[in-house]
Amino acid sequence: MRIKIFNLLLAGLLFTIVSCDKVEVGNDFLDKPPSVDVTLDTVFSSKVYAERFLTGVYTSLPYGLNTNWSAKGNKLGMDILEALSDLNQSYLNWGGAAQLYYSGQYNAATENSSNNTKYGFLKEDNWDGIRDANILIENIDRVPDLTDVRAKQIKAEARMVAAVHYCDMFRNFGGLPWVNKTYGAGEKTELPRLTARATLDSIVALIDKAIPDLPWTVTDINNNDGRFTQASAMGLKARILLFGASPLFNSNEPFLEGKASQDKMTWYGAYDPNLWKIAADAAQTLIQKVEAEGGYALVKTGNPRKDFRSAYYDRGNGEILISTRVRYKSPGYWDGNYYFYQSAGGYGTGCPTQEYVDMFGMANGLPVSDPASGYNPSNPYINRDPRLYETVLVNGDTYQGRTAELWIGGLERKNRTSTAGATGYQLRKFLLDKNNMTNTVIQWPYLRLSEVYLTYAEAANEVNNGPTAEAYRCVNVVRNRVGLGNLKAGLSRDEFREAVLNERACEFGFEEVRWYDLIRHKKEADFTKTLHGMDITKSGNTYTYKTFELPPRYWKDNWSPKWFLSAFPPDEVNKNYGLVQNPGWE
Repeated sequence: MRIKIFNLLLAGLLFTIVSCDKVEVGNDFLDKPPSVDVTLDTVFSSKVYAERFLTGVYTSLPYGLNTNWSAKGNKLGMDILEALSDLNQSYLNWGGAAQLYYSGQYNAATENSSNNTKYGFLKEDNWDGIRDANILIENIDRVPDLTDVRAKQIKAEARMVAAVHYCDMFRNFGGLPWVNKTYGAGEKTELPRLTARATLDSIVALIDKAIPDLPWTVTDINNNDGRFTQASAMGLKARILLFGASPLFNSNEPFLEGKASQDKMTWYGAYDPNLWKIAADAAQTLIQKVEAEGGYALVKTGNPRKDFRSAYYDRGNGEILISTRVRYKSPGYWDGNYYFYQSAGGYGTGCPTQEYVDMFGMANGLPVSDPASGYNPSNPYINRDPRLYETVLVNGDTYQGRTAELWIGGLERKNRTSTAGATGYQLRKFLLDKNNMTNTVIQWPYLRLSEVYLTYAEAANEVNNGPTAEAYRCVNVVRNRVGLGNLKAGLSRDEFREAVLNERACEFGFEEVRWYDLIRHKKEADFTKTLHGMDITKSGNTYTYKTFELPPRYWKDNWSPKWFLSAFPPDEVNKNYGLVQNPGWE
């Protein structure tokens, strides 16, 4: 078979042990392995080499902060996924958001060569990771000095690496070719694109096979933080089942007609309400085990701002279920390996919208739209949800040992045309004060326990045609952690769903959650609405706040459901191995 992904999956006689300076799952892995080509026989002749190869497999995992100019590290042309959602407006003129999506220039051919798209079918280390995972699974039993228990655990960890890649591809493309073995050169293969339901079921089966052989927790945080655990696997299962239960695929009609839809690669062919129950059960099983056995919990010390920051930022905090990193220590703010920080901080990548700021309610738990909330438009950033201050840099907040100046002419927005703070806001999440990154662990919180609580709440609401007491409790666990009161009682199914989606936006902003929430619920209105920024002017000690319209995106007047899924690279489709193009991109 003459296909690029097949070439990526070849298990040839020679391959290189991946240098572990690309990823650190603990101090045990800081020593570099030999940088030479070795055979399979060599790698699997020793526990040391096999473990190092496993570490190399972990390097393929996704990392949400753009780090370098490689195909994987340069996603969206050094932009961020939230730039495509209603949470953020990018002013990075050379980034993928502005060049391809805001302008409407994205098309299927773009996927053949551009690094500026949101997820590359061949560029995310996904197929490499799946190939290397299969190499491990097929060969680890050959290692003579490895216990059976450890061999089973390595297989389970490898399966989880593959599962993460398949989950990400499923959320971006729908049904996928399924690869569960290595292929030798010249071996005849058939890799057709599966239906969406078969892909979902295959991912869940892969995760289920891994769960029994994984430990419940990582017992040695200093050396093994970042390894997959049972909780990691159970959390990923809940995430992908929620996505699969959502209306994008789970509907009585496809989101768009086309050959892929006819073949049920982009939907299931009918609505299956039981999928919501399966998702709810998966989340509830993990929640019950966490609350009964411990080992994991939301970070909650009584300091809402600090706790929320720790929840996504701190290593080994007991809340992050899946974390990835590119190295153990950050080389510093201006190092090229962390170019995301530079672009977000100065070139206009991270500019939150007024719509996003308005999603954060008041510290008393009421939305800003509630007349009883105490919201004052003349002093809009006082007594707000603590997550606002840790996610968005707002005028008047403490910053770098002083007060943030987001007013026009201030330090954070020097003039109206400045790309930094162009919406009247800057990004704070991950950046913190922009001076606290040297020699710190910068990890990507791919999945947090708080998401599992909100997953259960959303799915249970759909199952029962309205929120249950337990669904409310799970939402309130997340809200109470940051000092917010309980969610308003008596909500309808639709009202509760929107409340949960809003909660997810506030909790997981800039963690690559919002985009997938919008597409799985087919939120056309959120792609076509007018977005706003905030112009702040200062006269003496008085500030004036006035919203303004942000530049319209192509989607506003030219929306098509085809944007819910990415296009496959036409070069791959044209090889005729069963990769049917997604609807609207034919």
